[in-house]
Amino acid sequence: MKIVFTGGGTGGHAIPNLAVIDEVRRLAEHAEIFYLGSKNGPEKRLAEKAGVKFFAVSSGKWRRYFSLENVVDAVKIPVGVTQSIHRLAKIKPNVVFSKGGFVSVPTVVAAAILRIPIVIHESDFSPGLATKIAARFATKICLAFPVARNAGKMRITGNPIRPIGSASRGLKFLNFGNDRPIILIAGGSSGADFLNNLLAQSLSELTKKVNVVWLCGKNKKPDYGLQTTNYKLFEYLDAEYLDVLAAADLVVSRSGANALFEIAAAGRASILIPLPTESSRGDQIENARFFEKNGAAMVLPQSKANPRDFAKLVFCLLADESRRAKIGSAARKLAPEKAAEKIARIILEEAKKF
Repeated sequence: MKIVFTGGGTGGHAIPNLAVIDEVRRLAEHAEIFYLGSKNGPEKRLAEKAGVKFFAVSSGKWRRYFSLENVVDAVKIPVGVTQSIHRLAKIKPNVVFSKGGFVSVPTVVAAAILRIPIVIHESDFSPGLATKIAARFATKICLAFPVARNAGKMRITGNPIRPIGSASRGLKFLNFGNDRPIILIAGGSSGADFLNNLLAQSLSELTKKVNVVWLCGKNKKPDYGLQTTNYKLFEYLDAEYLDVLAAADLVVSRSGANALFEIAAAGRASILIPLPTESSRGDQIENARFFEKNGAAMVLPQSKANPRDFAKLVFCLLADESRRAKIGSAARKLAPEKAAEKIARIILEEAKKF
């Protein structure tokens, strides 16, 4: 049995694939696994680190604003479809699984042309453009949020995430040397400029009372020369992130689905500052509202997030352990149970049909 995975462009699309790959390997040791994605995305590094054969294909991203790059990227898509057809014809997979993102489109279209079964997964509350395209060809559609019923192609699986780490390992890794509460600020693998700027203006105030762990994103590491032992700055954390998340008393984050469901699995209280509609299709706002509606997070709109009020909200939550515990408990109830295993079983069922 051969299975091709695709999806990436960001860690939020690529990382969940690793959780599903682990479950496929556990359930079907004989399965051969391949990964098709962008050579510039995080999926190449992650797939190769996991021992998965990776092949790069061309892909184009459609931007929601005028850009000449849209013209260039429009040419890349048919090139990527041709490359994917060639690669899939050589591999001869039983099924293709797509986690979404613009890099998945050429492989999904190629699989449809070759009549290979396609299983897809949508992490966000509402589908993105890549998912809308892929859904036309998919034999099964897995959803993270309970926005539909298990009927027809649809399956509510939850969002596949990595196992949450150890708080004790996280504390040892951070080595703050004090018992102050820890706040983790994370803007995703590529960082979030707004969160970085907000924290830069709040940092001196926050570090008077708390330990700050700041994940600023690849190639965005500033040097403020801050002389304090209550501050740790990283561009990105891989496996260590899950330990640090477990050790955090409060998390500040964008509201991409993967980040949200990892926070939920860790049972952490969080302040969510979703990407606004002028910079996105509004998916993060929808994700954040769902968590807020269920009492599983506090949402701070970017338009209302200023350094003074942000620091005030952080201190208020950290001072109210009961409130944080209530939010964390509500978040844990939204955590996916065996989502990766559910998806892996669906993939294997479709593979057996081909």
